Amino acid sequence: MLGGLDSSDVHLPATVDVQLVIYLRGGGWLPDAGGRFTERLPAAFVAGPSLLPRLFRVEPNSFFIAATFRPAGFFSCFGMPANLLGHKPVPLEAMIGKGASAALQESLHFGNIQPHAPLETFLLQQSRLRRTAPLLPALALDRLLSPTAELARALDISTRQLERRFLSHHGIPLRDYRRLARFSTALACLLQRTSPRVAFARIAQDAGYVDQAHFTRDFHQFVGATPGRYVKSREQDDSIYRLWQLTPQELAAFLD
Repeated sequence: MLGGLDSSDVHLPATVDVQLVIYLRGGGWLPDAGGRFTERLPAAFVAGPSLLPRLFRVEPNSFFIAATFRPAGFFSCFGMPANLLGHKPVPLEAMIGKGASAALQESLHFGNIQPHAPLETFLLQQSRLRRTAPLLPALALDRLLSPTAELARALDISTRQLERRFLSHHGIPLRDYRRLARFSTALACLLQRTSPRVAFARIAQDAGYVDQAHFTRDFHQFVGATPGRYVKSREQDDSIYRLWQLTPQELAAFLD
């Protein structure tokens, strides 16, 4: 992903993804316990899965490149289980060394018509260096949502082994991954709705929630607002949800 940020405060939902982010211009800050943006984000960092929404502030006209890892992709590239990343962004130089991180950033900054190419080359080289065998095979979402004991039997491992390997691959427990998968289904429905009248009960049912109250609780944890407040706020000019206003092509990629 290549993107520009012309806003000040940016708000993103909880996510199952691990991302490598490199600022090519500008930068950002994280809030402290009092809500003041005092902690400078590294120019290049890795952000792990999060069960909470993420809020940060960026300089005007900032520009970044980011790579989102598929399950086990981060482990394959860096040899580190995703659950060790924690809740705070980890500087890239802490993983590959200051010199290698600086060289990668320099290759992205200068003389590249296609700035994504050096990053793709770097990640492929990392993967070839590691040659780490995956601890789990690729699993489709319908299999991940099947009962844990049933999934473990199909993989010929114990339930405890499945849960441990899943945590290393994805960075969060299987039960939380399922919650975020259900939330993502509901959020995708909201992103597709153009009418101001949104049937939250129907969205909750289609996403597999027990009832609308269950949907609202999860949505509030993962977004930081109720579904109604989110829908009302996202179209405002100064909305903190500006990055969530996707084009049809971006939405198709999101749903994929």
